[in-house]
Amino acid sequence: MIAEIPSRSPSAVSTERLHADVEWFSHVRRDTGGPGEEQTAAYIAAQLEAAGVPVTVHEFDAFLSYPVSASLAVLEPEEAEIRCLTHSFARSTGPEGETAGLVYVEEDALDQAAGRVALVDGLATPVTVLRASEAGCAAIIFANEGHAIHNMICTTVWGTPGLDQLNRLPQLPVITVNREGGDQLKQLLDRGQGVQVRIVTELDTGWRRSKLPEVRIPGSEEPDRFILVGGHSCGWDVGVTDNATGDACLLELARILWPLRGQLKRGVRICWWPGHSHGRYSGSTWYADTFFADLAEGCLVYHNIDSPGVKGATRYVARHTSAEAQRFCMDIIQGLTGRQEVEVHRPTRSADQAFLANGVPSFSTYPMLPLDHPDRWPWTGGSANARWWHTEHDTLDKADAEILTQDCQISLSAVLELATAEVLPFDHIRTARELRDLISGLQARVGEHLDLSAALEQADALDAAARRLEEAKAHAIGDPASCRPLNEAVMRISRVLNPIIYSQSGRFHHDPAEWSPIMRETGTYALPGLSRAATLTDLAGAWEYGFLRAQMVRETNRLVTGLRAATRLAEEAAAG
Repeated sequence: MIAEIPSRSPSAVSTERLHADVEWFSHVRRDTGGPGEEQTAAYIAAQLEAAGVPVTVHEFDAFLSYPVSASLAVLEPEEAEIRCLTHSFARSTGPEGETAGLVYVEEDALDQAAGRVALVDGLATPVTVLRASEAGCAAIIFANEGHAIHNMICTTVWGTPGLDQLNRLPQLPVITVNREGGDQLKQLLDRGQGVQVRIVTELDTGWRRSKLPEVRIPGSEEPDRFILVGGHSCGWDVGVTDNATGDACLLELARILWPLRGQLKRGVRICWWPGHSHGRYSGSTWYADTFFADLAEGCLVYHNIDSPGVKGATRYVARHTSAEAQRFCMDIIQGLTGRQEVEVHRPTRSADQAFLANGVPSFSTYPMLPLDHPDRWPWTGGSANARWWHTEHDTLDKADAEILTQDCQISLSAVLELATAEVLPFDHIRTARELRDLISGLQARVGEHLDLSAALEQADALDAAARRLEEAKAHAIGDPASCRPLNEAVMRISRVLNPIIYSQSGRFHHDPAEWSPIMRETGTYALPGLSRAATLTDLAGAWEYGFLRAQMVRETNRLVTGLRAATRLAEEAAAG
């Protein structure tokens, strides 16, 4: 456990300071690249400077999109106006709008709406918008499940697009109505007379200057090693629980950790990300690109703070937590809350997870509403699954200062442990066994179509080597000279495996947000490159089969090579 540092006690976190910061944020609409961002960056810098904490405010250009206005008019079989919103990166129609017939379809049948307006149930997710663009839909209308209409961003491109990604930007108007609006449209369709609608959207999309405040707290013994802590500073409207509460938590961590820098073995970097809501994580992606070498060589882990301090949020989830950090994350949550039942979710393509492709592990300690809480809407993402997520209703009354204090203390304890521990509390035993389970399940599905036996054997070898590495770590405690190479091995194994486990494009690029970045079970998010092998059986005899099989053989080679490299690192470190 961590050294005896007075600030580990709950009293180190000031409820009053947290509340004052959240209260300030609650009056500022924080659009990226606009006056709200200017005010926010200035406030963060001023608060840090008042506490004697050095801060750098980075500036960079980002490709951003702001919804301005939208309207939906029913023209036939009767005239009506239905309230709606458009979403970041949707296409502007111009004042004349887009007029076409309406058809109600499932997400997997968008081709049936070619040339027409598709009405689809659910949130405006980027993958569905991309599929609608590819299907040739004239426009798409999403019908939310509740009375609220949730703001969304509808591009799959992660961060600022590269030149060869421009074809992924949405090519059609996108709007959302609430449940009542969706029911009204469905009732008109049920008459069987045909429904004609006109959609008008206006968006402000282009290059804007962004500001990203950063605090760097040096370590006294390993100055090149650091924990990265971040949360998004932008939001929809005033976005109190998504993510003003997180921004306040970051400020409090900086205030507490800076005076302790002489007692920290390793450093801490704290960042406030712009462009989360209007640029598909443009801020954290810019940081991942700009400081790529720093992150590759020195970042131990990324800790994302998003939506803490929500009233009623007493259920904790280890979200966006990679396998090597799972035990540590659960221990922190259980130790400070007393709650033994902690759900664990692996990282998804959301929540500023821009560092996994570079091999940096991740963990987050998310407070969530209980499953039976009346404010819980399970299809929402942040704000602890609350109904006000991404709406104008996410106001100061939705936050709880006492809960925020505990959430901040959990993050503080986690960071202090990582910054002071003799041996890093990460292990790759779970990684190896989880990979073996994934490979074994995939082998059962593909059968003779793809031989994964070498990958299975190598996963077993990594399991054995990881266990020996953990034994060596236990024996090294008390001997700093022995601990450092073991810690280095743990970090290097993550660098080898995480790009394979969590990315298709490799370390230097960012996969698109192919999975809906919302809180719901949509499958396994590991081995995205190799997981497509599951469709080989269905394609047997088809023209595409040989092409996919060739691709999967290459992905198998990538996995086996990575497993071998990770096994060697563990074996060499354990042998001393």
